[in-house]
Amino acid sequence: MFRKKNTIQKSEQNTALESGRTQTVVLSLLFALCFGVGLSFHVFEWSTQTPAPPFLSLLYQAVLMIGYGSLALVLNQIFRTRRASPARSMWSVLVAGVVTLTIGAVTSRIGSVFVGGGSPEIPGFDLETGVPLALASIFKMNILSLVFTVFAFVILLKLQGLVLVKRSKASQRNWYLMLSAMVVASLLVMANVPGEPLTEIQTIAVIVVVVFMVVNAFRLSWIVYLSLQEKFVLIGLFFLLGILLFLGFGVMNIGPVSQLFIPGAYAYTENYSYPLNLFTTQAVFFGILYCTSSFLSLLFHLPTSSEFKQRAGERAAMHSLTHLVGDVLNSDNLYSTITAGLVEAGSATDSWLAIADFTTGSLSPKLVASHGMDLKRIRKLVDVDTLYSDVVRLREPVLLERAPADHRVYAKPGEGIGSLFITPLMARDNVLGALFIAKNVVHGFERDDLQTIGIYAAQAAVFMDNALLFAQQVEKERLSRELSIAREVQQKLLPQNTPKLNGLSIAASSVSAHEVGGDYYDFVQLDNNRLAVIIGDVSGKGTSAAFYMAEMQGIFQSLSRLAPSPRDFLSHANIALAHCLDRNVFISVIYGVLDLDKEQFVIARAGHCPIAIIDQAGNARYLRTQGMGLGLDRTSLFKSSLVDEVINLQPGDVFALYTDGVVESRSPSGEEYGYDRLLQVLSANRHGDSTEIHRAVLHDLNAFLQDREYDDDMTLVIIKWLGLDVPKIDTLLSTEIESTLP
Repeated sequence: MFRKKNTIQKSEQNTALESGRTQTVVLSLLFALCFGVGLSFHVFEWSTQTPAPPFLSLLYQAVLMIGYGSLALVLNQIFRTRRASPARSMWSVLVAGVVTLTIGAVTSRIGSVFVGGGSPEIPGFDLETGVPLALASIFKMNILSLVFTVFAFVILLKLQGLVLVKRSKASQRNWYLMLSAMVVASLLVMANVPGEPLTEIQTIAVIVVVVFMVVNAFRLSWIVYLSLQEKFVLIGLFFLLGILLFLGFGVMNIGPVSQLFIPGAYAYTENYSYPLNLFTTQAVFFGILYCTSSFLSLLFHLPTSSEFKQRAGERAAMHSLTHLVGDVLNSDNLYSTITAGLVEAGSATDSWLAIADFTTGSLSPKLVASHGMDLKRIRKLVDVDTLYSDVVRLREPVLLERAPADHRVYAKPGEGIGSLFITPLMARDNVLGALFIAKNVVHGFERDDLQTIGIYAAQAAVFMDNALLFAQQVEKERLSRELSIAREVQQKLLPQNTPKLNGLSIAASSVSAHEVGGDYYDFVQLDNNRLAVIIGDVSGKGTSAAFYMAEMQGIFQSLSRLAPSPRDFLSHANIALAHCLDRNVFISVIYGVLDLDKEQFVIARAGHCPIAIIDQAGNARYLRTQGMGLGLDRTSLFKSSLVDEVINLQPGDVFALYTDGVVESRSPSGEEYGYDRLLQVLSANRHGDSTEIHRAVLHDLNAFLQDREYDDDMTLVIIKWLGLDVPKIDTLLSTEIESTLP
């Protein structure tokens, strides 16, 4: 698709170029035809020695206007594709003027034989009729008119590029109105004969042209973008071009000066075409006017060159910050660019950047970059900490116009810090740091300097804030990936399958409120007929709770086969956890052993939620035995608080082990799920197997929460005793953990 688009664009460009070439050739042929017609007209007059009739003269003038209009379009097509700098444009006009004068001087002297002692003002023409008296006169008038008109077009086309710099609708309108007025003024004199004065209407038309010329002569906005060297070059070019236009073309028909350059040039061009001669004269006059205004303006703008250079440097400094968008993780590069920008732009001699040191928690700022002065010297010359704290407290810039006189500056006069400006770098109403800008002279900052620095500092603060946000986002994504891995690891610590024992049906699931949690359940088959069951809840949430949960899993797997009773197991577990649990952390646990031969369930509770028990008849109750959470006491008091509760199993008995994430879950209105509701759901669904009961509890819980996320970790284990006389039926045993919630 991309290649196809490029091919189409290239094809369109080639078509446009071909069309432009064709247009240029057609216009060139049209000019050549019109020029030939004009030449034939003068040859006809010379051969007959009689002036042409008025209508034929008007037709001749119309043909010339069409021909030279075509030539103007051809030149415009050529110069439009060759944009150049002001110096190169004016050099082109100067060279064109010299070439034109040279061709004119040579041409005007070919066969200079004046009939009847002829006046050089009317060389080779009949004084009364204006008919050429020699072929040499025809040659001269055609060649001189051609080169002078071409030069007039060059002047206008090149000056158009300068007048329309930073163009607006008004400036563009004024330029084309001037050109239109020049054409109209020239067309109004088509019926005039050589030497005839202008009428009132024609004079008014010329005055209108002059007014527009004056308006356009002061379109000089291109000057402010020049360097000092370019201004000097253009001063010389405009001076030479102005002299050339004034002496070589502006006074072609006045006194001895005209004889020095092109004798009788004005008479030749006027007899060739009065309208064309007037248009050429207007173009030369505008050239003289524009050269004069440009020359004077360049002289007046010489003192501002250094100021413009500084502003250009400031723009470059702003631009340099934009290159750091793709490099926001490289904070050193960002800080170096911020400090270097204003120094390289000429707005300061030294600069440095201080930011809050969040890594160490120190109240003192951290100098992270400098330009023009090393960091050790800065600490010796300036009390950075105090100035930084003042700027942060005020949240406004601080200007020290005579820095050595301030008590916060240790530098003495002549040590490189004459004036100092400190501006806070603020983003989203937070102070990210402070930018220090120093000059080696007192009162070194003007109002526009401070405004520029303020804009620069605002941009720098945005980039610093973006870099900080990007770094935070990257860190957040990294932590998210690590927590995702931790979640997968934690899920693997939980049982992947429930044990298969004759007469027993088990279903279980666990869901963390965050990526990882502190709930835990597990099973260990102690022998062929005994199964250890545990459920626990670490106080708190998140990664720390998950860490302690992993500790509990290791203890359970290692101690469950060694402890003779649940009470002994919990006592040993409390001792084992004593060295790793923080003082403010505890683990609530229920540990039980199912003995299938004896049909007993022996349970000990260490501060955990009570077990819910429902028998086949629907009798429901909670079993609350004594015991405190693991880690709350590290003495013998812990073991003495524990009790082994023996439950004789009856077919149809259902046991629900859970964490507080079940009963303490709240609806959108703030109502708690509660123990009573749990018993009701368990009782209503007691006839199903463990999987069906487990699914019914979760369905009711999610409906109560209206499918909102859990506020706390949630774990639910359902155990149903079917009885030893019931054959082993795989469909009644849960073989996999139910770990998904709607």
